[in-house]
Order: sequence, then structure tokens, then C-alpha cells
Amino acid sequence: MEPKVSVIVPVYKCEAFLPQCIASLRAQTLAEIELIFVCDGSPDGSLAILREAQMLDARVRVIDFAQNRGVSAARNAGLDAARGEFVGFCDGDDWAEPQMYERLYGAAVLADADASFCRVFKDYENRQENVPLGFATGTRFDRASIRKTLIPAMLSKETDSDELPLSGYTPRNLFRRTLLCGHRFREDIHYAEDLLFIVACMLDADAATAVDEAYYHYRFHAGSVTKRYSPHVPQSYDLSNDALEALLADEPECMARMVVRRRKMAVTSVRNLCYPGTPYGFAERVRRARAYMNRADVRSWFAGVRPLAFAPRLAMRLALMKHRMAFCMCLLFSYVFDRV
Repeated sequence: MEPKVSVIVPVYKCEAFLPQCIASLRAQTLAEIELIFVCDGSPDGSLAILREAQMLDARVRVIDFAQNRGVSAARNAGLDAARGEFVGFCDGDDWAEPQMYERLYGAAVLADADASFCRVFKDYENRQENVPLGFATGTRFDRASIRKTLIPAMLSKETDSDELPLSGYTPRNLFRRTLLCGHRFREDIHYAEDLLFIVACMLDADAATAVDEAYYHYRFHAGSVTKRYSPHVPQSYDLSNDALEALLADEPECMARMVVRRRKMAVTSVRNLCYPGTPYGFAERVRRARAYMNRADVRSWFAGVRPLAFAPRLAMRLALMKHRMAFCMCLLFSYVFDRV
């Protein structure tokens, strides 16, 4: 069987959630599918779970790394192994609705598009959010509108906002495999590598199409990396944003959005110092935040901001960043975290 879709799943420390992920992919209504799981040197029982699934289903393929190499290396290994007409991604602690890949594949074929994308559910421990897409089902983006409309929507809102842009989250997308030739995830970037990969691919696409229905479940749990301290922030943000600007230098709307994006990620970089798992005491958080906020490029991103033009909570964060009030920022993120 030649698969219509290859789904690449990096697996690391997700033993508790992996069976649901596997079951959801095996239950896809698109029969012509291959499931490529890349066990990234996971120290738990994930590999044994994958081997069992491989024995039960011939569509399951397992790549086993002897040691942990990171999510980008795992996805790249999956890309090298994929045989499908289209390629999708899933994370080992998430899961998909049964119709997801049939729906995305059908939409791409119908629109003669190189990529399709859908809504996602954000699944928290006690609630679920169906994240708006902003584009109606069947909306088709040609090469010009990918640059003028779709990519800017992924970078940021038009101005500073607590609302999130169109998520640059790889698993919501399906890509024609020929589009991905020459594209790989950067293994030196640990955060925001998803969006960089998507933008690079979209710039080479002749068309993309939207599916305004939620099929992918993005699970938030105690081990989720996005709400814990990481030593790779802000360096990964800087590398990702520098690479995005190099790709988008000739797109004025994109470059305008990049300034907004950099401001939002600068706030997150300070917040990262105060996330659970931080190795720093309060005084060291303040010292590191002050050094970051005093960088010339960081100062330039906030120089023209008028904080009073925004809602109070956002205005407060922008004002503290603009005036480089590191003590107050760290106080805010260390002790008033859930309120801002």
C-alpha cells in the first residue's frame, strides 16, 4: 500500500499518554496511512508500547534513537523515512479525532493545495478550548495571499494583544511531501521551531487551504514544557525570529508583525525566569531580567509603544518592559502569575 498520508510522531517521556495517541492514529478513517513513531531515547516505557503497537498494526513504523536528540531531530528522521503523498505531525502526548487526516487530505486535494490546516482543541486538566481559526472552511490562499494574509496571521496580531495569533503549531497542518524537500526543523532551536518550519514551507507553496473544524487535541498537563522554565529561552526565540526575518525581509506586512511578535516573546522571556522549575532565587531572576531588558535590541522593540493605549493588564506589562523595571516584572511573574 502506498500511503496517502505519513504521520510523524516524536516520542519522549510520554508513556502515560502514548496509548491514547497511538489508538487515535490507528483509528483514523483514512486507511492509506503510515504512522512513523520516533522514540527519542525516551527513558520510560514508551519504546515497549511502540513495539507492541508495531506488532498489532503493519502501518506502524518505529525509529529508535539510542539517546535523546530532541524533537527536531526526531521529526527530521521521520521526514527522511516518510513515503506518503502528504505528511502530517502529531506529538506523543496529544491525540487526533478519527476524521482528521481524511478531512485534511480531502481538503488539500479538492483545493489543489500544497498544505491544509485545521482548528485545534486545547485540552486542560479541567476544561477544553476550541481555538478559533479565523478563516472559513475552503478558504484558499494562493502564493500572494499566503504572504499577505496567512503568514502575517501566524506571526502576531496586528498590534500588541493578549490574544494569540494563528497558532504556528506543526500538528495542525498537512503538507504535500514534495513541498518539504529541502526543509528540515532546525535542531539548534528548541522553541518556536514549529513556526519557522511552517513559514519556510508555506513560502514555497503554490496554495494552502483552511478547514475551520477542530480535529487535533493539544494536551496541557503538569509536564508540558511551555509552562516550565527552560534554559533555551530566550536564545531559541532570538534564533527563530532572526531566521524568520531573513525569510520575510521583502514582505512589509510580515516585518511589521515581527516587531509585535518580538515584544510578546520578550515578555515571555522574562516570565520564563520565574516559571516553575527555575533554578534562580528572586534576586538572580531580577539580575538576569534586567540584563535582558537592557539589551539594545530589546529596548528598541518597546521604544515606540504607548502602553496606555491597551487594556490594563497588557498595558502594565508593556510599561514595565519599556521602562526596564525588572524588579516589578519578576515580582509580577513570581507571585501574581495566574492573574496576568
